[in-house]
Amino acid sequence: MQYLNEHYKEAILKNPKYLQAIEKMKKEVREFYDTFYDDPKVISVWGHNYFCDYDGGRLIFDIHKPHEHKCSVCGKVFSNEIYDGVWVYFYRNQAILSAWKAAGIYAFTHETLYLTIAKHLLSFYADHYKEFVLHNKEGKIYSSYEEMKWGCGRILPQGLNESIICIRMIQALEIIKNDVSPEFLNELYEKMFSEMVLLFKPQIDQIHNIRCWNNCALGLIGLFFHKEEVIHFVFHGPYNIRRQIDEGVTEDGFWYEGSIHYNFFTLEGITPLLLFSEIYHYDFGAKEKEIVHKMFIHAYHYAFDNQVLPNPNDGWPNINLKTYSYIYHMASRVFGEYSDVGNLLKNIENHPLPRTTLPLSKPYYIDNEIAYERLLLNTDYDFDVYEKVIPVAKNFPKSNFATLRNDNINVFVKYGLNGPSHSHPDLINMEIMYKNRMISRDLSNCGYRAKLCDEWHRTSLAHNVVIRNGENIPSVSPGKTLEFQPTKICAKAENVYPQVDAIRTIEIDSCHIMDCYEIHAAEEATFDYVFHLESDFEISSLPLEKATLGYEKNGYQHVLETYRVKDCPSKLTFFARAKDLVLTLEFETQNKEVFILKTMDNPVNKTRTTILLREKGTTILYQMKLTIKEEKE
Repeated sequence: MQYLNEHYKEAILKNPKYLQAIEKMKKEVREFYDTFYDDPKVISVWGHNYFCDYDGGRLIFDIHKPHEHKCSVCGKVFSNEIYDGVWVYFYRNQAILSAWKAAGIYAFTHETLYLTIAKHLLSFYADHYKEFVLHNKEGKIYSSYEEMKWGCGRILPQGLNESIICIRMIQALEIIKNDVSPEFLNELYEKMFSEMVLLFKPQIDQIHNIRCWNNCALGLIGLFFHKEEVIHFVFHGPYNIRRQIDEGVTEDGFWYEGSIHYNFFTLEGITPLLLFSEIYHYDFGAKEKEIVHKMFIHAYHYAFDNQVLPNPNDGWPNINLKTYSYIYHMASRVFGEYSDVGNLLKNIENHPLPRTTLPLSKPYYIDNEIAYERLLLNTDYDFDVYEKVIPVAKNFPKSNFATLRNDNINVFVKYGLNGPSHSHPDLINMEIMYKNRMISRDLSNCGYRAKLCDEWHRTSLAHNVVIRNGENIPSVSPGKTLEFQPTKICAKAENVYPQVDAIRTIEIDSCHIMDCYEIHAAEEATFDYVFHLESDFEISSLPLEKATLGYEKNGYQHVLETYRVKDCPSKLTFFARAKDLVLTLEFETQNKEVFILKTMDNPVNKTRTTILLREKGTTILYQMKLTIKEEKE
């Protein structure tokens, strides 16, 4: 096997879209390179700082405006040293991406200009590599690898980011290796890649998605430059890649940190190493290769029927399978066009849903459609020949997830955690999709350094859960499945708060969702049942009065409007409408107060209607029946 598709040039010549992609890349690369300038004295800053504190919107990277940073949501323009440093982070990512793109262009055109550009960009960072200070995402500077704490980079603000660009650099070199001299490659290794080995090795100290990236960057260095000691460390070191996969992936084929995004992000780091192991005939490990294969298969069945992905725990909002098709392209290069992974890729590529983008660590898509990996690796695929795969209802007990499905309704349920890493305090939570319409979703979060990330997105109140005394749920333990069927789950979270157990039963039929949430507490407390409707739903008029919830932290301080239902009966029924859908919401409300809230969406240029039921006691039962009806306009 080789890296570049065997029919790369001839397949591009036969496909007008690919020819257009090459022309677009040529223009982008020339425009970047014509004004390329970098200074190793300038320190990069962590990308998670590049979010607006007012609304959580990502700031817009404008390559021509290094000191102006405009919010993509509110339009406010910021200017400070931190945002300027993040601009540097994006610019350097763009430089390495340009080198990789130039290599791919050269492989098609054989125009020496693009070989020169790739070599010059890579040489610049190699020639100056040790001039870039050793620093971490907190901005601390270290004088040596022995002194540094975990998480350092040189070109970029942390070892994770440095690993990402390292992998892109090696992929660029793999394309042009037969057209450059051994002396050129040796210089790159001695000046930069050997230093990256020293940088990454001490940072690999636990089972974690970032350590997978570090390992894989080292693995590509070792395989490409034939460095046996480096290869041995990657596959046999204390926290080697095989151990990361064996211990980090649950029996369900999901990365243990419990995030859809981090599941794919980890796969993005691992898969290039799997690919290069195939290219260089190195034993990746049969068991580990099968686990990676399983991860790609099962990930398809986490998605809703319309390929939108749920958003448990940390990640990014509004993602879908096509967001990650570039990773399926890498996997398909390994497993083959007509493998089950290749077939899933074709299902994803042929789906009409537009691809949604990522705000950070962005892959490169031409016109938001053609993944660069598709152009390089799978140029000759026939995307019209495939077997349609329908996602199935499934419980993933070791990952604490389940999907319920019928022809109309999908419900994703999260009922536990495998530890605190990237967790959100939301046991037991659910997300609801009706056909192609989201009824209630998890907001995920904005950048970690944004104010609203911890103050809103990572609170229990932002999720469909039950909250005690206005406190965030502290449990990070696994849940239990008491019953599972394709259209029903009963799950239990023990000690969701100390001495408080939660049992939630969710059942669906063609147009109904029945939700039964039980609380069993050792001591009396106030419990709030929370259910969020998507921003396009407006509820029917109810007899309301202004009210307050009585709490001022853990997200409650960010509630925009609070109303109480006056003279609430023992059963409450009301309606919510959005375009051609009507929801009927029926609640058992005896001994309960009912509040209607306006709360923030993600980003906060939209708001959601939130229903909150409150009761004080030790044993409490919340029941909701949600009926979905389509109305012709």
